[in-house]
Amino acid sequence: MRLPVLLKTKLLDHRMQSASASQKKQYWNAATQLVTSLQSLSQRGRQVVQEIVGDSTFVEWEHYPENDVRDLKHASQYFYHAHTGLQRSFTEHGHFHLFVHAQELGLRPANSRYEEAPAHVIAVSMNAQGLPAAFFTVNRWVTKGPWLSYEACEIALDHFAIKGRQGSRDINRFLTALVRLYRSQILDVIRERDRVMQKLSQGRDRRSVFADRNIELLSYAPIALMDDIEALENFI
Repeated sequence: MRLPVLLKTKLLDHRMQSASASQKKQYWNAATQLVTSLQSLSQRGRQVVQEIVGDSTFVEWEHYPENDVRDLKHASQYFYHAHTGLQRSFTEHGHFHLFVHAQELGLRPANSRYEEAPAHVIAVSMNAQGLPAAFFTVNRWVTKGPWLSYEACEIALDHFAIKGRQGSRDINRFLTALVRLYRSQILDVIRERDRVMQKLSQGRDRRSVFADRNIELLSYAPIALMDDIEALENFI
């Protein structure tokens, strides 16, 4: 199963239209932070992909930055990389993998015998123009770490933030705001992940599905950021 499940997701769905004044303010603040980060990069003649890769030759599979970016206070982490073009059924330059440290957030029991790998929450597909093009989820073997339930992902998204000194300030602000702005839509993608995983696990041990290298992408939803920002401006 290499083809992703395609979903259509828009920022201004029925949940946004029925949102409270406080929720609308949160959407607006997130959108403002996101646009500010993109404008800051633009003023320096950069965009998100250029900023994360830097001036060196881009090498597929390598992590950018090399040792990831981690915010200890918020138990959050990310890196950017790309696969070979033939391994993707959709077009992208590369993608961010966003993680939380589940033990530190109380989402998994602490184990003093080892430091648990971070838990994958969502991946953000980026186009060559430095804009997010989609959200997607992956099977457990791809990023290893613990598998978070839908309910744990809700908590993880609320805690995800990169505000420390590591990484680019603009990219950190961009990713933090992106998660805030599209929280509901990301949860839709995670809900679809669970539906697909349940279907794939029928008649199979779920652990074998988690380890099946023929199953990589579980759910995928394209977005149109600039259209959504414009619609948000008109709506609020």
